[in-house]
Amino acid sequence: MVVVEPRIGYEHVLDAMAEWGIKVCAGVTGGGLVHLLKHMDPYLPHRARSGQMEFFTVGEYAAGFVPLGHYLATGEIAAAAATTGAASKLLLCGLSDAKFHNIPAVYLIAATPSSMAYQSPLQDTTESGSNMIGQLMAELPQGTFVLDDIEMLDEQLAAARDQLNQSKPVVLVMPPDALSEMTSRAPGGGLAFHRQNAVSHESLDAFLQRHLSPRRKGRIVVMAGDEASRCRNLPYLTSRLCEVLKAPIVWSINGANAIARDNPYACGYLGFGGNDCATELWDGLNEHDMLITIGFCGDEYTANFSPAKAGLVWNITGNAHLYGSLHGSFRHQVTGEFQQTAGDVEAILRETILWCQAHPQVCNEDLPLYTNLNMGMRGGVHGSAVDIVAFYEKLDGLWQPDSVGFDDVCLAYKDRQYVTQRPHPHARMYSLYRGSAMGGAYGLGLGAKIAAPDKHVFVFSGDGCFRLYGGCLVEARQLGISLFVLDNANYGIVEQGLSKVLPDTPARRYHGELERIDFGAMARACGWSSVRVSPDLSNLADIMQEAYRRDRPSMLVEVPVDSRQIVGPNPRLKNL
Repeated sequence: MVVVEPRIGYEHVLDAMAEWGIKVCAGVTGGGLVHLLKHMDPYLPHRARSGQMEFFTVGEYAAGFVPLGHYLATGEIAAAAATTGAASKLLLCGLSDAKFHNIPAVYLIAATPSSMAYQSPLQDTTESGSNMIGQLMAELPQGTFVLDDIEMLDEQLAAARDQLNQSKPVVLVMPPDALSEMTSRAPGGGLAFHRQNAVSHESLDAFLQRHLSPRRKGRIVVMAGDEASRCRNLPYLTSRLCEVLKAPIVWSINGANAIARDNPYACGYLGFGGNDCATELWDGLNEHDMLITIGFCGDEYTANFSPAKAGLVWNITGNAHLYGSLHGSFRHQVTGEFQQTAGDVEAILRETILWCQAHPQVCNEDLPLYTNLNMGMRGGVHGSAVDIVAFYEKLDGLWQPDSVGFDDVCLAYKDRQYVTQRPHPHARMYSLYRGSAMGGAYGLGLGAKIAAPDKHVFVFSGDGCFRLYGGCLVEARQLGISLFVLDNANYGIVEQGLSKVLPDTPARRYHGELERIDFGAMARACGWSSVRVSPDLSNLADIMQEAYRRDRPSMLVEVPVDSRQIVGPNPRLKNL
């Protein structure tokens, strides 16, 4: 018989999180958190990890995105914590993006005991105050757990574990009175990620026989969505699928991580900042075509409210209940028939490729292949700014292995994909565009570097985004990340768009102009190194060489750009 030593509720929660594989928590101490954080060691860069949970102190807004970058870099879950009041509101901006992008993460939020309602406590979170639990329940009804009953703790932690297993974030709300009680219960079970039920060869064969044989009258087109970026072997598998079907492929900005650069059937990024060939292909789908989606991606950024107009959409997914689905289906975002196969995505693709090899008559007739995926690069540069087209073209030739990058909500998350057209094999790039939270990429970069110190982490941010995290630079000085700040003294995307949305409004009423900041001076004052990209890009290669040097402080790179240089398309302007 195993005897479990009595422990308080806070320790019980930490035991469960340790079983879930969580080793890092980010945030700021204080108030209702102190009795939890006293059980954690501080995170110190360049120190061997102890294996115990460590706390990384960084401002709550950045901290809320740390678990997301941590997961995207390694597939390992992390946590973020905040006390009551404004701290929790700042932290939970990251929660929204975790929900929108199906990223498992744990948010630990202190709460006022319910017995204090109508007593006017400091930073009152009860129903008579900010009603924080009500707000959380509204956004995350199945993922919010109020740990206010020590007898129910095991059951709640097990339910939280199940939500994480479904690639969903959870919030553990921690009233101090309940979690200060003693419990002798064992933690509520490890986070053994469930394996998707294998799809039988017979059922998949029957599906393919029905829908692919005899060959369809129209084309077969492939799409790689956000979900596809999580499967490491997909660049090879998508290339093979395109090859056996002679099928063109398009992808979302994160789905690009599932595409091989040398795939000859590549037609480009879809949607915001997307490529012209991809747009033409998507808009040209008709009732005779079949669209195979690897993680259906019908969000505004990708599809711009344009439904998939193929006669049949077959979605391959590892999880039928992802954000944007309705009752486990994306049928509401297609005009024709919708079929879905849920299971191990790589296994389904391998089976499909083998079947198609055995049935060569199902492939498309020869379709045109494209080298250049754009109809023509657009937008010239004014003054002494960097030509953003030349910048991304040159940067694309300088990536080295084990690079991971994050595009912030600025011109970077619209222009890079248009210019480069195809993903780079050495650089996995991500953007949390669905929440479109300015400044979130900085926290993503911190989380990625903490999770994988050997990776080279790059953040591409804007001068407007910088204002949301600039006070948190000093905490990252020893991490060795590379932060590129696109500086145009403007909210560039707003400035570009409003000239079309509000053509009769004077520019001064766009309210997009920003005061200049000496970013290099700020960085150096925080212990970073800094450098400014020359307008002629003559020092960019040297900057990237420095970025790949080990054992250096974090580096801020100023990139002077011109918001009047319009490059990547912005289809959302039609909606505005």
